[in-house]
Amino acid sequence: MPPLISMVMAVYNGSRFLEAQVHSILKQSYKNFELVVVDDVSSDDSFDILTRLARSEPRIKLHKNVANVGIVGNFLNALRYSCGELVCFADQDDIWREDKLEILSALILKSPENMLAYSDLEICDSNLKTIHPSFWKVSGIRPRSGVLGEFAFFRNIAPGCSMMFRNEIRDVLLQTLPKSSFIHDHLAFVLASLRGRVVYSRQRLVKYRQHAMNNIGAFYPSVTDFERFSEQLRREIMLLKPALTTDLSDLERFLSVRGREKIFPRLTFLRFYLWLRIDSFFSKCLGLFECLTPSFYQQCRRGFHAYRAV
Repeated sequence: MPPLISMVMAVYNGSRFLEAQVHSILKQSYKNFELVVVDDVSSDDSFDILTRLARSEPRIKLHKNVANVGIVGNFLNALRYSCGELVCFADQDDIWREDKLEILSALILKSPENMLAYSDLEICDSNLKTIHPSFWKVSGIRPRSGVLGEFAFFRNIAPGCSMMFRNEIRDVLLQTLPKSSFIHDHLAFVLASLRGRVVYSRQRLVKYRQHAMNNIGAFYPSVTDFERFSEQLRREIMLLKPALTTDLSDLERFLSVRGREKIFPRLTFLRFYLWLRIDSFFSKCLGLFECLTPSFYQQCRRGFHAYRAV
C-alpha cells in the first residue's frame, strides 16, 4: 500500500471558500490520505460546514481548539493530530490540482534522502481568475533542488501550500516550532534543507487564491530585511542546534563578518549575500554591492528610503 499522506489544514473563518477547497482535496488521484482539519474557534459557520463534510467522508479528521491560537499555533495543533508518513500543509481557500499528491509523493519517494518536495503555483483572484500563471516568476524565485543547507535560513522559496515533507520533519517541527520565530512553512523548509534534499516540480499544482482575508498571500515579501533578521537568525541557530547534526558554523561566521570593513572575510560569504536577494539580476547586483562596500551600501539604502518618504 502507498504511504499515508496527512494534509493538515488550519481553519479560521474560512466559510466562503472552504467547501470548494475540501472538495478539491477529496478528488485527489492519490487515495491513501487523511485530511486533518483544526478549526480555530471560527465565528462564522466554518465548523458547521466541516462537520457536515466529515459525516460523509471518514478521511476527514475534524478537531476544534478550545481557544483561538492563531495560524502558526493552529497548524501546530493539526500536525499533532497527523499520522501520515508524508505531510502537506493545506490552506483553507486554495484549489488543488487532482494530481498534486501523486506528483509530490513520487518526487519524495524517489530517494530516502529527499525530505521535501514543492511546486510552482498559479496565482488567482477570489473568483479563481488567473492573476499570474507562475508564483515563481512573479516572486523572483528560481527553484532549487539538492542539499540547500544554511541557505534556507535566509529565504523560503516554497510556500506551505506548495510543499510535502516526510514525517521526520514533522516530528522536529513539533519540538521546535513552539519556540521558533519562523512561520511554520519556513521552518519546515529549513529543517528539510538541513536534514536532506529538497526537490521540486515545475508544474503549477495549486490555484493560490488571493483575497482580502489572506493571512499572508502571494505578494508577501520573500526576502526579509537583514537588519531586523540577524538577531532572529542567531536565536534560531541556538534553538535548532540541539535538534540537528548539521554544522551551522558557516552561518554563524557570516553573521559575525557581515558589515565589517575587511573585504576578504566578506567575499568568502558572497553566496550568502546573494541568497538574501530574490532571483533577479538587479537584486543579485545589490547583494554584490553590499558585500563589496557595506558602509556605502547602507548610506545609499538610507538615502533611498528617505527619498521615498518625501
